[in-house]
Amino acid sequence: MPFNKKNPTDVIKVRPRFKLHSTLNQEEVMNHIFQMLDNDSTVVGRKKYNKLDITLPKNELHYWSPELHIIIEESDFKEGTCLICMLGPQHNVWLTFVATYTIIGLFTFFGGMFALVKLQLGTPSLWLLLFPLAFILVLGVYIISYFGKKKGHQQSIHLLRFLYASIADSEILRR
Repeated sequence: MPFNKKNPTDVIKVRPRFKLHSTLNQEEVMNHIFQMLDNDSTVVGRKKYNKLDITLPKNELHYWSPELHIIIEESDFKEGTCLICMLGPQHNVWLTFVATYTIIGLFTFFGGMFALVKLQLGTPSLWLLLFPLAFILVLGVYIISYFGKKKGHQQSIHLLRFLYASIADSEILRR
């Protein structure tokens, strides 16, 4: 997504992270965001200490719907507030893909070791087919996640536009 690219040649970005610096203090930023959450029925937010999770209402959610996670803290950069943002899939979707990649990786590692040991002993095994099969599975999971990211793109843009509009600071900087 172009909103997070510092280097335009960087094409692979998983769960993009970015920082915003506002001249407003921490309380003002929180108040602005919560006022906009109350006025805007197209987004829903949850607060826990200095962390906000913003997503869409339940009736608009689908499997690939994104969430915007924001940590609001005092800035070390200059006077004001630092918003550390991460836009990504819902936790259950992210966990599913991480678990899938882990299972494929572990099965390939141990099955591949078994196949290579059998090959060293002079008895080729069908376990050697595990390497191309794992490659095809990983590629398939990646393609599925890529199309899911495309499906949730408009919702991601909506969440980002909401964030920028809700801060209401004309001097906001992206770092």
